[in-house]
Amino acid sequence: MWVLRQMGHILILPTMVGVAEIVDFCDFLSPTPEEQAARDAAVHSVFDVIKYIWPACKPEVFKLFMVGLYLPTSDIDVMILESGIKNPQTGLYALFRVLSQRGIAKKIQVIAKASVPIIKFVEKKSGAAFDISFDVDNGPKAAEFIKEAVLKWPQLRPLCLILKVFLQQRDLNEVYSSGIGSYALLAMIVAMLQKV
Repeated sequence: MWVLRQMGHILILPTMVGVAEIVDFCDFLSPTPEEQAARDAAVHSVFDVIKYIWPACKPEVFKLFMVGLYLPTSDIDVMILESGIKNPQTGLYALFRVLSQRGIAKKIQVIAKASVPIIKFVEKKSGAAFDISFDVDNGPKAAEFIKEAVLKWPQLRPLCLILKVFLQQRDLNEVYSSGIGSYALLAMIVAMLQKV
């Protein structure tokens, strides 16, 4: 039972029982400094490969990662902007070749026929999973929307994390297999919060 101590008295707040447990669970899901450092190092390693292939491009991590709306097992979503690639599939296969040659990735999978073609892989040293796409037009706008939403609704983070765990446990979190992706989930939660 969750209680608050106030001036030597114990106050039991039944309405706070579920809230406190959710906040504790979200804290448990938050990465330790070591885990965050490993993910940051993995991002740096992958960005090095991307910049090797396309020196003028701008790789960006999708904002869910940047604002802490990810699970320990969540993929790191990267957008390669201003790559100059005319055909995303060509870029994905070029990235596949260099990742394979350098030996920094395993379980590499190119999903070229999706509405947004991506390459999925696991960075070997950290075990972090990546999804990389090219020149997604709405990427920067989506990032700004997420940043503003997290600031406006503090309850967004715990709701998002709890629902992401729920979906992941049921294998309903991958868009390419007809699941609900992080951005769609976030948009649904924001729509609900706007009505509250």
